[in-house]
Amino acid sequence: MSNEKFKIGNLSGKGLIIAVAASIVVVGAAGFYSYSKISDKLNAEIIGENRDTLSADGAANDGAPSDGNGAVLNAPVDAAQTDVSKPEPVVTLDEREPAESAVVTTEADKAETSAAQTEPFPTTMVRPLNGEVLNDFSGGELVKSKTLNVWKTHDGVDIAGAMDEKVKSMTGGTVTKVYEDQMLGACVIIDHGNGFEGYYCNLSKDIPVAEGQSVSAGTVIGAVGNTAQNEISEEPHLHFAIKKNGEWIDPIALISGEGS
Repeated sequence: MSNEKFKIGNLSGKGLIIAVAASIVVVGAAGFYSYSKISDKLNAEIIGENRDTLSADGAANDGAPSDGNGAVLNAPVDAAQTDVSKPEPVVTLDEREPAESAVVTTEADKAETSAAQTEPFPTTMVRPLNGEVLNDFSGGELVKSKTLNVWKTHDGVDIAGAMDEKVKSMTGGTVTKVYEDQMLGACVIIDHGNGFEGYYCNLSKDIPVAEGQSVSAGTVIGAVGNTAQNEISEEPHLHFAIKKNGEWIDPIALISGEGS
């Protein structure tokens, strides 16, 4: 009888242990299940709040792709940026409209200016002296100087005349310079207009005209002298030269009407 009670007691002890273990497992499973439920609920609530916040921030993310939880992925590269000011276009000088007061030179104006500089004299011309031409215009060619004994250009003509014989202006104009040149002696330069300048050199030092004075054809502007050091070996004469638009031309051809 006692042995049977002992066996029953041993079985009851093992059963108790098993029962307690089973209870612990059940309680743990129930706790894990409850934790999972609570965690899922909290995550759902947090996600819902984030979505509400994104919706409130709003229009900037409209139409942008999301990750399924409301988070915006890469926004379009060409999305409009209304808060960025556009730079003002740079206007170059060439693009600016010309001022109303700007002077525009036309081809007609250029042609008129060119014609005014090249047209022949409208007035009659006279010879500054009526003597013989001693030395011609060389036209850029080298000729031998009797005084210097060297080959050089002769940019004018030498017209023979008596000492102190009166020298006349070939046509009207304005005296622009009265001076004494180291080689050509006492000189008078007259602007005859239309691009022509007259050089009257080897004059006597007594010059009757002054710079800025207006002269007419035949006005006495000096007298034959012997002041040109580079032509001192020549007989008394007038060294007479003409520039047309800055270039030397043949004075005799101009006076005779053969050149303009």
